Amino acid sequence: MIHSPTCQHALRALIYLAEKDAPGPVLVREIADAAGVPRQSLAKILHGLRNKGLVRSTKGPGGGYQLARPSSELYVMDVIEAIDGRVELDRACILGLDVCTDHARCALHDVWKLFRENYVTTISSMTLHDAADALKRKRMVLPL
Repeated sequence: MIHSPTCQHALRALIYLAEKDAPGPVLVREIADAAGVPRQSLAKILHGLRNKGLVRSTKGPGGGYQLARPSSELYVMDVIEAIDGRVELDRACILGLDVCTDHARCALHDVWKLFRENYVTTISSMTLHDAADALKRKRMVLPL
């Protein structure tokens, strides 16, 4: 697993918000149900994301959470780094070796290096809007 379950939950929740594109706040209960995330966990996650400036919250009747900026301006990597910190795949060997560099390669080094480069490039350029659109397209082809 590359990212923590907390990060996966955060991504699912924010992609749901991007897909819903509601004009106002969305209840935690609705987000949790739609994203398949336990409500108590999601409330804590969203609170943390609010502190990082990725979502806004409104209390009281009609309250809930919404994206802090348009989904086209929020990147998947923003969410990952807010939850799990900076992605440092270049320091990790897929086989768990202490030393795995271009000069001291493990058996899977070249494949892992290519994967890492593609992963970082792709995730760094993908917005929540892109992810929500991809999900919509998948649902049109193969309903979930």
